[in-house]
Amino acid sequence: MADKRVVYLKFATVNGKSASITISGPRTGLTLEQAKTAANALVANKVILGSGDAPLASFTSASEVTTQSKDLQ
Repeated sequence: MADKRVVYLKFATVNGKSASITISGPRTGLTLEQAKTAANALVANKVILGSGDAPLASFTSASEVTTQSKDLQ
């Protein structure tokens, strides 16, 4: 059995739509404040764009998702 953890950072774009990025293998103990700091740096430095090349306007949320897989026998 294997666990996989990812963190999703979600953003609003300047055209009113949403965008997200997935971080595979985030470090253990990542806090919301740390995620906000990283996300705000992405917005401020225009590191990524949303659909239609729309700049990100703001960070909206972060979530951690853990999935578990098991080989069939």
